Amino acid sequence: MSNQKEIILQYYERQIEADAHLVDGFSYFMPDNRIGRVELMTTGDWGEYGCEADFDSVEIEKISSAVPQIVSEAFDRHTWFSQYSISSVFAFKIPVEEQNTYAIGISGMAGDGWDNCGNFIEVFEESGTFIGAAIIGQEEKLVWLDRYIDGSDFNGGAPKWTGSPAPEIYGNKLWSKEVAVSIEQDGAITRLVLFAPD
Repeated sequence: MSNQKEIILQYYERQIEADAHLVDGFSYFMPDNRIGRVELMTTGDWGEYGCEADFDSVEIEKISSAVPQIVSEAFDRHTWFSQYSISSVFAFKIPVEEQNTYAIGISGMAGDGWDNCGNFIEVFEESGTFIGAAIIGQEEKLVWLDRYIDGSDFNGGAPKWTGSPAPEIYGNKLWSKEVAVSIEQDGAITRLVLFAPD
């Protein structure tokens, strides 16, 4: 592993551990460095089992700055996975040692009868070169992988990535524009409302 790659991965390890994102996921991780997100918005009802709330809408904020194509593709890939695995996706541009890096942070959701409560990260150099990915477990040291996160890595499962989100060969998406009861636009944020209010 090159020295620069090791410095970048160690930086991310420290930030994730320091901010307790091993448990809390990426919703509050370095918000000033966030450049895009797909966030499942919860109902706030934690239910009788005390698990995460179910979601009733999805807020989509496309990546807001020019990024290498591979980073944009990673964001789109994880947005696609989210539709099957129920996870929120956050894109970051974070300077490390005077060099910009990019990260895609993924936070799975657990709900009534559903368990994808995992956290994942993919990290890229400024040029877009992939550095590493990690499956983040509670109270475990991060183990960096030299491959992208794929559908089989999610607790809730997702189809294997085929290189493009276009083919609709899987009909069991858990959210999409097609199933939204309404679509609201507020500046750069698109909100998909999935359930009609009572």
